[in-house]
Amino acid sequence: MPVRAAPPDGRSWKRNLVFVWIGVFVGLMGANFVFPFIPFYIQELGVSDKSEVAFYTGLTASATGLSLTLTAPIWGALADRFGRKPMFLRALIGAGVLIGVMGIAQAVWQLVLLRFLMGAFAGTMGAAAALVAASTPREKVGYALGTLQTGQFTANMLGPVIGGLVAANLGIRESFIFCAALYVVAAVLVYLFVREGTPGGGAEGEEPQHHASGGLLENLRVVVKERQVVLMLLLLFVLWLSTTFVRPVMPLSIDEFAEGTANGADRVHFEVFGWEANLKEEAATGLVFSVIGLTSTIAAFALAPLGERIGYRNVVAGAALVTGILYPTVALAGSLPAFMLLLGAVGIFQGAMVPGTNALIAASAPDGKQGSAFGLAASMQSMALLLGPIGGGLTSGFGGIGMVYVTIGVILVGASIAAALLIREPKGFGVTKRAEGVR
Repeated sequence: MPVRAAPPDGRSWKRNLVFVWIGVFVGLMGANFVFPFIPFYIQELGVSDKSEVAFYTGLTASATGLSLTLTAPIWGALADRFGRKPMFLRALIGAGVLIGVMGIAQAVWQLVLLRFLMGAFAGTMGAAAALVAASTPREKVGYALGTLQTGQFTANMLGPVIGGLVAANLGIRESFIFCAALYVVAAVLVYLFVREGTPGGGAEGEEPQHHASGGLLENLRVVVKERQVVLMLLLLFVLWLSTTFVRPVMPLSIDEFAEGTANGADRVHFEVFGWEANLKEEAATGLVFSVIGLTSTIAAFALAPLGERIGYRNVVAGAALVTGILYPTVALAGSLPAFMLLLGAVGIFQGAMVPGTNALIAASAPDGKQGSAFGLAASMQSMALLLGPIGGGLTSGFGGIGMVYVTIGVILVGASIAAALLIREPKGFGVTKRAEGVR
């Protein structure tokens, strides 16, 4: 019978959260860090035809997503068996080493293979969420996972910007080494300062003694037997899909606002509060993504107090409903400021959906099986990253750009109704916890 860890004290879980957040930020920034210059690196590796460059760029992204989808549940189950801190360190070190090796690749097939291996050995967010959920007092899990999610949003927002600047100043190959060094620093900080918890109530600071808690397949089987967890994993897939589904067409929407200038270049006119500018399409696209990242980060911070007040299930269902209603209005935007304002509003509610669902997964997962649950959650995210852009592209091809926003809006409204009807608030969690306290 597995020995459960003693609950962490008030200082240790907060310290854990700080350094795990750093690890998540670095780990996910690394994934975004190299994104801006991957096409240029592929050209440096000898591919000159633009269509082939586009093909290999997409292939490197798909390779990472595919391997992460396949391996995330395995790593999650191993975390329940051998410890969540070792799995988080494995994700940071594995990704860091492989990114460093990418900097010395000599052929494009080597880059594709390394990206596939990176997905197989990474899985930073799933490992981090399992570690935080298992080492945080139950009543603080929503707050902790909401805070952790801000690391992902911030990394998504800043990663491409920082990566582009480093590549421009140091060089493409050197930027891979720079990124790998960041992973090493994050791994050292996690190793030194994060404590997973000591089974049997040992002294603070001791390394946990990991006990086998069932075989790999048995751990996964226990999790998928929980109807509530399965429903929330499906909901999580839809919520991530809402992000990846529209991503391919957003630059195309911005392109519709562009106008030719005297020198023949396309510029997007931006005017707000009397200030105006003509932005390059790339700059306008980056600005829109930054706004979404900012509003999503703010929403993630607001998740915990709202979840404790009205219930995390209600927060997720309500956020999905409002996001589903807002998305079709994006198709009606007639200017860049309107487009940005509507997507910023989408980001506010979208930012509460994923961390809210993760909090419900953490509260509903069987004891000692958080790693398996969040491994499956990471797999759902990766699957959405694989299928979302394909679905959005096909929808745009058949029905136009506007139909993409309408379609995902309908899907989210359906997900909201399903969440309200089928998912229950876990006992002793959120609004249920408050009601018990009153009694």
